Amino acid sequence: MNFYDFYPRIFEKKIPLNLLNISSRNYLNWKKENLLISMKEYNLNGDEKRERVLLNVFDALWLLIIKELRGYNVDFPTIRAVKDIMYSNVELDQDKLNSTSIQDLTNAILKHVPDELKEVIKPLLLDGSFLTLFDKIIDQKNHVLFQNIGGIFSDVFLRNNSVSLIIKKNDGFVDVIFIKNENGNLNADVELVDLVSKTLIHDTFINIPIIPLFEKMFENTSFDKYNFHFDLFNENEKKIIDALNNDLCKEIKINKHQSGDITLNLTFEEDLKNNHAKEVRKILGLKQYDKIELVYRNDKHLVINNTRKEILKKV
Repeated sequence: MNFYDFYPRIFEKKIPLNLLNISSRNYLNWKKENLLISMKEYNLNGDEKRERVLLNVFDALWLLIIKELRGYNVDFPTIRAVKDIMYSNVELDQDKLNSTSIQDLTNAILKHVPDELKEVIKPLLLDGSFLTLFDKIIDQKNHVLFQNIGGIFSDVFLRNNSVSLIIKKNDGFVDVIFIKNENGNLNADVELVDLVSKTLIHDTFINIPIIPLFEKMFENTSFDKYNFHFDLFNENEKKIIDALNNDLCKEIKINKHQSGDITLNLTFEEDLKNNHAKEVRKILGLKQYDKIELVYRNDKHLVINNTRKEILKKV
C-alpha cells in the first residue's frame, strides 16, 4: 500500500476558501505579498476582486498556518521565508543514510512511492543516482509529496505522528525546525526532549502545532463532503459520521490503543452531544483509535477496527 492507495484524490482542488474562515480581502492581500503558492481561482462575473478560490488539503494547511502567524502579527517577509522552507524538498538525515545499507534504504523508500514509479526509482536508488532521482519521478502533481509540507501530511496521516513547526530567527535569517513526536510519548525520545528543552531555555520562537489545524477540518460538518471526497474518512468511518449527523448515535466506546488502556465512553445526551461529536470526528479523521463501537438509538451496534494501523504494520 502507498500514499495513492489511501488518498487517490488528495491533489484535487475542491475546498472553498470560506470554509477556512479566511476573508477574500486577506487572501488577496496575502497573494499580493507573495505568501501563496499556485491555487485554483475562478473569476466571478469577470470581477478580479471576486475570485472563487478552490484548495486541496496542502493549500488549506498552508493558509491555516499563515492565518495562525498573522494572528500573532508575524510580518510578511518572515512568512515568505517560512513558505520557502515549507515548499522546499525534504532534506534527508545524512547520519542515518550513512548508517543504513543501500538495500535497506531502497526498500524503505519504495514503500512510500506509487507502484507505477517503483521500477523507475529502484535502479536509481541501488546505483546511488540520487541527483537524478527527483527529475525522474517528480511531476507537477506529486511534487508536493517530496516537500516539507507533504512530509508533514504523511507524518500526521500515514504515521500518526504529532508535528510542530518551531520558527525562530538566527542573525536575521528565518529557521524552521520540524518537531516530530513519533510514538505519542515525548519522554521516550531522548534526542527530542533535549532539543525541545534547549529551544525552550535558549531561543525565542513561535510554535505552530499541526494537529489542531487538521482538527479544524474534522470538527466542522461543512467539511464532510470534502473529507469524504479526499477519503480522509473511510467507508466504515463514514457510517459513524452519518450517525452523528442524523442524531442516530446513542453511545460510542473508543479504544485508542490496542492494549485497551485508554478508552473513551461518550454518551450523546443533548447537553454534551456537540462536544462529543467533535471529539469523535477528530479521532476518526486523525486515525487515533484501534477500535470503535457505536450504539445506535435503536440499540443496534457497529464495531469498526482501524485497518490503517494494521496495514501499515504489515508494510
